[in-house]
Amino acid sequence: MEVVTIVGTRPEFTKAYLVSQSLKKKKIEEYVIHTGQHYDNKLSRDIFNDVGFREPDINLNIGSGTHGWQTGKMLIGLEKILIENKPDAVIVYGDTNSALAGALTAAKLNIPVLHIEAGARSFNKEMPEEINRIIVDHLATINCCATKRNLLQLNKEGISIGAIFTGDVMLDLIENFKDRVLMPRLVFPKSFFLATIHRAENTDSNERLSEIFSWLGKIGDRVVFPIHPRTKEKLKRFKIKLPENIILISPVSYREMLWLEMHAQKIITDSGGVQKEAYWLGVPCLTFRRETEWTETLKGEWNQLITSEEHLQKGLKIKPKGKPDVALFGNGKAVQKVVAEVIKLVK
Repeated sequence: MEVVTIVGTRPEFTKAYLVSQSLKKKKIEEYVIHTGQHYDNKLSRDIFNDVGFREPDINLNIGSGTHGWQTGKMLIGLEKILIENKPDAVIVYGDTNSALAGALTAAKLNIPVLHIEAGARSFNKEMPEEINRIIVDHLATINCCATKRNLLQLNKEGISIGAIFTGDVMLDLIENFKDRVLMPRLVFPKSFFLATIHRAENTDSNERLSEIFSWLGKIGDRVVFPIHPRTKEKLKRFKIKLPENIILISPVSYREMLWLEMHAQKIITDSGGVQKEAYWLGVPCLTFRRETEWTETLKGEWNQLITSEEHLQKGLKIKPKGKPDVALFGNGKAVQKVVAEVIKLVK
């Protein structure tokens, strides 16, 4: 029995770690392909080393480019490997171009596809990630849903066979690592906000990115900002001058990011994964987007959607109500349930 796991970005590496460990214990051979979608060492090799995820069997080294170019190059590279390896199943994660290319290649070769984190929807088709999610879900043989709302969404779209609620493998991971966090080797202020901005909708426009940093400059406290390579390049291209309260740092490891999240006053982001981590850790989150795939995190105003400076200033003053309902994302045994589905698929 052999499965091929296709990953290409930092979130996929972390999501795949515990699943990979469990497959090994079940004596299921796994061949790991890194597409090279994230090629910066801080977002790639360092993450593998940090969580202990083994080195991939092959790196396609695709790199950055337009969505069509990048996905096309992945399809060419993946097809050759899957034809040679003839795996029993392919595992893909989330909503990346790597997941799309992996699912499409496998489906055309009649190889069963298992999609982890299926059924998430922002209902904004201007987002490339939304297009990827929809296509991958409809190609997959097994769709593993992080929440029951995700499962209901798939049922509404006519996907019921092979759609199951497993819970979120990211929750399993955070439970596994939250007692092993690592403080970054930097000097931090006693009180700080944590910010991450990387999505195209926030970084591709000079006007939009400039106003976001202008808003952050008016927070009144220091803002620690691990900078994504895309955002770094845009800041340089647009010649945006940073407010004095922004502390730019290089991308951090998974365990360092958890430390930052756990010690921040509030988290400001446009990342789906960071929204969930903030919710599970009980840290208020402000999301620079019009919508979120993870509406569960909006409960009790633990997460708030921010589209203007007025929203941000108002959101900074709001104190969340009650406690986060972590059980909405499962019972911490998502990996166990996912691997049980993998076993059914390859037997």
